[in-house]
Amino acid sequence: MDLQVLKTIAVASGLVSLVLTARTASAVVVPGGGSSTSDCVAVFDAPGANSPAPPKAAKSIDCVDGDVSCDDDGLRNGRCAFDIQVCINSTAVAGCTPESASGVEVDHADDNGTDPKFDPDFLAVQQRVDLLGYPNTDNDSCTTTTGITVALRAPKSGNVYKKNRKKLSLAASGSASGNSVNDRDKIKMTCRPEGDGVYLPNDLYTGTFDRIRQTIFAQSCALATCHDSQSHTGDLILYPNVAYSQLVGDGSGVDPDNDFARNDGLKRILPGDPAMSFLYRKITHDLLPDYGDPMPLGKPQLSSDLTELVRLWILGDVPLGPAPEEGWVEGTDQ
Repeated sequence: MDLQVLKTIAVASGLVSLVLTARTASAVVVPGGGSSTSDCVAVFDAPGANSPAPPKAAKSIDCVDGDVSCDDDGLRNGRCAFDIQVCINSTAVAGCTPESASGVEVDHADDNGTDPKFDPDFLAVQQRVDLLGYPNTDNDSCTTTTGITVALRAPKSGNVYKKNRKKLSLAASGSASGNSVNDRDKIKMTCRPEGDGVYLPNDLYTGTFDRIRQTIFAQSCALATCHDSQSHTGDLILYPNVAYSQLVGDGSGVDPDNDFARNDGLKRILPGDPAMSFLYRKITHDLLPDYGDPMPLGKPQLSSDLTELVRLWILGDVPLGPAPEEGWVEGTDQ
């Protein structure tokens, strides 16, 4: 059937956009490094890979925030989104004949509470890799796409953001070209600020609590040995998707795990009352002897700007009420 007939059928069935999408999507295979005779056991499929520039083969992604050619969300929002697949037994690597993959291990993908470099994005890659099944002799067997986010590096003061990067690394084992081999691969993903690098809070976050989640919890709290899903110190998890319910619950606040603070009537967050909010007392170091350690544990005290952000959020305002989950509390979007 010729191309014109296919186009006619597609239009008649209302599927022309899907056909065009399928035709314009292009894979960029990144072997990831290592010996050319073993590099086919596992590769990355990274459509945004662009560095080094042609005619050299791309090995990494170097992207400006909002550039639709490499940033999959296409927004100037302080972070770049990259869609990555891992493929095993690749036939796209010259000089390497794939035979079998016996396993793939992704670095920093184990949420065991001890790895300070643990990354939930890498855990998602590992979970998808595991679904391929091993040993696997299927050529060009690929995972579903994993979205990996690289946020710009936030300034300690001011609004000028800087580039940041992640490195996705893995170790694959199997056989290729008649030999048992180990294939060590990596791909670097860099996100650069757009324009002058000046980002205001409403460029970066959807509201006041989202700003708190990303600038305080994600950076200083939801980490290995602290308030991640494995350690959940104080029976508290501060991952973005559960932080609000863990702190505020149905709107009346959640009891802290600390017996003394709970007996004194404190809540993790008591909407409208910073002084009776245990989290606020922790980050301002306003603690009685039996209230435990100040937070963030083992790190410098939060800046006055960040503690003021939390205080204003707890107080709230007339339109949104105290400690809202959505929207901007007055004075927190600049």
